[in-house]
Amino acid sequence: MTQLPPNPASSMAHTPPTPPKTMRPWRLSTRLLRGVTAVVIGCLIIVSLLTVAFTKFEITERLDDSLQEVAERLQFAVLVLNQQGSGHDIAHLSNITPTSLAYQITDAQGQVLLRSPNAPELAFVLPHDAGFYMQPHFRVYVTPAAQKNRFIMVAEPRVHRSQATHHAILIAVLPILGAIPCIWLLVMWQVRRSLKPLVHLQHEIRERGSGNLNPVPDLALPHELATIQTAVNLLLERLHKALAAERAFAANAAHELRNPIAALLAQTQMLRSTLPAETPADTPGTTARHRVDTMISQIQRLSRITEKLLQLSRAVAGTGFQRQPFDMLEVLNTIADELDPPHGAAPQRLLVETEPYTRLVVLGDMDATGILLRNLLENALRHSPDGSCVRVAVTLDTLMKTDAGSEPSFSAQLTLENDAPPLPDATLSALTDPFVRGGSQAEGSGLGLAIARTISTQMHIPMQIYSPIPNQKTGFMVRLFFQIDRYESHEEAQPISGPGYKKHT
Repeated sequence: MTQLPPNPASSMAHTPPTPPKTMRPWRLSTRLLRGVTAVVIGCLIIVSLLTVAFTKFEITERLDDSLQEVAERLQFAVLVLNQQGSGHDIAHLSNITPTSLAYQITDAQGQVLLRSPNAPELAFVLPHDAGFYMQPHFRVYVTPAAQKNRFIMVAEPRVHRSQATHHAILIAVLPILGAIPCIWLLVMWQVRRSLKPLVHLQHEIRERGSGNLNPVPDLALPHELATIQTAVNLLLERLHKALAAERAFAANAAHELRNPIAALLAQTQMLRSTLPAETPADTPGTTARHRVDTMISQIQRLSRITEKLLQLSRAVAGTGFQRQPFDMLEVLNTIADELDPPHGAAPQRLLVETEPYTRLVVLGDMDATGILLRNLLENALRHSPDGSCVRVAVTLDTLMKTDAGSEPSFSAQLTLENDAPPLPDATLSALTDPFVRGGSQAEGSGLGLAIARTISTQMHIPMQIYSPIPNQKTGFMVRLFFQIDRYESHEEAQPISGPGYKKHT
């Protein structure tokens, strides 16, 4: 059987897609600073190279001019030499150094008639053509003398020429290179100064969100940033109107839905009161009274679900974005009294321990906090076994150590515990999603923890969930951390412990 070649289209179809590349975060100030500094330094390097070439050219030209000038001044030596006669004379000069100029006076055959002490015995250049010559150790200038068959050669050591050129280049280039740190500092100062309005705009926008939807104030921004400020203010205004509309819809829906459900429940209860009582001959579950009881229970369940849906709508609409000081203990005690009256005939199931504190003022929204605590307490009471207690404790923890003389910063830790079987990790991680239940047979909608998580996120209240309770094998625990603005306590606080302590302290 002939094997067919693989189809490239099918192989490409099964190739996993390449994940998109993530852009690394970068700073505008850093990019501007690096870009401007690189451009300036590049320009300075080009200027330095041009300066080096120009300086080298000028130094060479000036030194060559000096060789020509010395050769012209040596014309008198040729006259003296003609009067004294030919010979291999050496001029006696003082202060001769390796970098001093050397000269020779030669005849047409290249014989040296007169030379300086640092000049070689043989002629610098042969034949004697006028001009400049570059020798291994000298740069030589040759010119015919005024006398016939006489030539003057002036030579400069190349070491001296190199030293002079290097010194001139350093003098010209070092100030340019030394200015680079100063230029970098000035560029950094100017970039930061120019970006200050952008930094102020960044801080203002960062503070927006949560409960602050106020427009960005006038920051005297440049034209390029003023358009951003205008767009942000328009967006904040639209967001504020949208949130206001959402809250108004939730409030109106709550009012419009509660009334018909309450009226339906009242009419059903009145209908039940008019029905005759059941007789022993009636079949269980078939009488009109039993059916009306079923209707009443379903209407009550509908009322609870509607209430939870409205609370979830209010939470999603941003009911926890407000930032106002209020007493958290007052809200907690009020809800605890509503859910478990302290003077009821049934055993108390809700035990609240607030230690010696009488007031704990926190920043947030009082209504949203009430919805948050009510959902957590109702959830704990509903899913606790009969006869068990739900324990609520409020303690204060120091957030950070401050300097001497300043007031410490505290966090109010609210811990809620109830008896319940432990939950699997997968169920516990998804328990704050809407309509997710933990497997309990108790009646519920699966929205309580979702509402609590939404409100705690909006109010920046960390919420931790544990199952089982740490260091125990069973139980369910929720822990909240409120930012304390101020607190008050009893002057003489008595320790609270044991099962018989007061319900509300």
